[in-house]
Amino acid sequence: LMPVIQYVLPSKSKQLKKLVHFYWEVCPKYEDGKEGTLRQEMILVCNAIRNDLQHPNEYIRGATLRFLQKIREVELLEPLVPTARACLEHRHQYVRKNAIFAIFSIYKVAEHLVPDAAELLETFLAAESDPTCLRNAFVALSTISPPTALQWLKSNLDSVAGMDEVLQLSIVEVIRKEGPRVSAADKAKYIRLALELLSSNSRGVKYEAATTLTGLTGNPSAVQAAANCYISLITKESDNNVKLIVLERLDALRERFEGEGVLEALVVDLLAVLS
Repeated sequence: LMPVIQYVLPSKSKQLKKLVHFYWEVCPKYEDGKEGTLRQEMILVCNAIRNDLQHPNEYIRGATLRFLQKIREVELLEPLVPTARACLEHRHQYVRKNAIFAIFSIYKVAEHLVPDAAELLETFLAAESDPTCLRNAFVALSTISPPTALQWLKSNLDSVAGMDEVLQLSIVEVIRKEGPRVSAADKAKYIRLALELLSSNSRGVKYEAATTLTGLTGNPSAVQAAANCYISLITKESDNNVKLIVLERLDALRERFEGEGVLEALVVDLLAVLS
């Protein structure tokens, strides 16, 4: 370890720093035969990582935060938590978006290192404006504390339609997972949101919204709206693989509501798709 610490760590080369991160991932970090006892050299390594987390160059900070997501040694992570948390307030979105997942990964390794993770992410969501950062924070919060994520969503329901595609996709995914377990009043709100997202400009959001809608309700009008969305996607999509995936969804709807006459009104449109 010492040659790497002496001759490679002081380098200002970004490529070398990236290679060193790979090396730290695989190098032995504990004393031989003493599980749980970090090698003495790791104190210097930890200090170097902390310095990179405070580096004025946002690329180096972001790359170091990405590296932090791969560390599983609690003893190594503990002294780095305060510096990683401080990166949530960095001016550059590249640093902030990686800081979110760094905090998230630390929480998954050892919850006691970030006991207020849910509150931290909730505060971050309230102040953040970058779409990717918002998406990362929402995804992390929905895993750490689904009720808190749903509470944030409920307070921002009216603005979801105008949000960025990546955040909309994450919101739809959370609704699909948590929707069946919420109260009837909240489920009705999520159904209305899914219906609204059927008119999104993003085909991915449309597809996911239609799938989520049919998972939340069997109401004939909602099912027809989802089926119409599927048919629209098929007619506008040129990739045959995508068409087959959407057709499978339509076939699943047909089997689920067979004999109920829900999709009968769409027969002509379906024939146009198959022609």
